[in-house]
Amino acid sequence: MIARALRQAVVLLALALLPAIVSGALQLGWKDNRPLAEGEVRAETVREWGDKVQWVDARSRDKFEAGHIKGAILLNEEEWNSLARAFINDWDPDRPVVVYCDGGSCELSHAVARRLREEFKIENVHVLKGGITAWPEK
Repeated sequence: MIARALRQAVVLLALALLPAIVSGALQLGWKDNRPLAEGEVRAETVREWGDKVQWVDARSRDKFEAGHIKGAILLNEEEWNSLARAFINDWDPDRPVVVYCDGGSCELSHAVARRLREEFKIENVHVLKGGITAWPEK
């Protein structure tokens, strides 16, 4: 009888700890300490820049229209020729450009950032490490 009550108490304790562990991990953000690739920037750094950032969404139009970072301009590889002019019209050389895509292994943002550097000679271009998922404010 005592063994059964003890077992039940242990199970209840384990069930109560699981949400606490998950919540703690989320609060700490499970920081990604992997080194930045060339041209990448972490969300913490972008937050320090405040509203001086020019966001560029390198995802498809459908994903952009479903939701994007506030103030972002759509500029992707698929529609580069028709979207590049709108970007240049809005571009402010005094603001850093931060390009993002879905995150993880998404290379779309790197491709768009590379084109901005090479074709428009914009030097202050960065890729958001982790993509849109690294930026909770949308």
